[in-house]
Amino acid sequence: FVYNNNEDIKAGRASQRMLDDVIEAIKERRGIKAASDSEGFMEHDIAENKEGTVHSYISDPYSKDMEIVKVGEYKYIGYISIPKLEGLELPILSEWSYELLKDAPCRFSGSVFTDDLVLLGHNYTRHFGKLDRLKSGDRLSLIDMNGVEYKYEVIGVELLSSRDVGEMTSGEYDLSLFTCDYSGNNRFTVRCNRIE
Repeated sequence: FVYNNNEDIKAGRASQRMLDDVIEAIKERRGIKAASDSEGFMEHDIAENKEGTVHSYISDPYSKDMEIVKVGEYKYIGYISIPKLEGLELPILSEWSYELLKDAPCRFSGSVFTDDLVLLGHNYTRHFGKLDRLKSGDRLSLIDMNGVEYKYEVIGVELLSSRDVGEMTSGEYDLSLFTCDYSGNNRFTVRCNRIE
């Protein structure tokens, strides 16, 4: 219990620092885009903030993938906001690994542009550990690295086997969030569709 609690606290602190970085990068990104649009030159690939931290932007206007911004050592696609879970906001890393999951939720697969985004996170209480409190009709948002908000509504929850990757990524839902149950044998999954 003590080990798990300490891991939960560390994860909460790490994700809060990362969220602050993501929000700052979005503000900078929007400022750079506004400047490039008004001055008529091409958008910068790299920007330096007032502290001298370099943020690189990976942009392809014809891509169906989401904008990826590297801030420090991490790459992000944005952050998620879940008001029903005590105003929970978490950064979303652009790719997943077991190591990255210790700090923040990650994209497992998909994109907002292809309506098949799947996000995963540890069941830390400061990450996705309270997903089981969400019910049909609850709303959440994903804010991408351009500051664009995509709104979703929960349409259902499921408990899937840890081996059922095909069902997790079936593409029938615009957004899926999942985490392990406490046994580690199943995946608690929240299914969402986009709303205007």
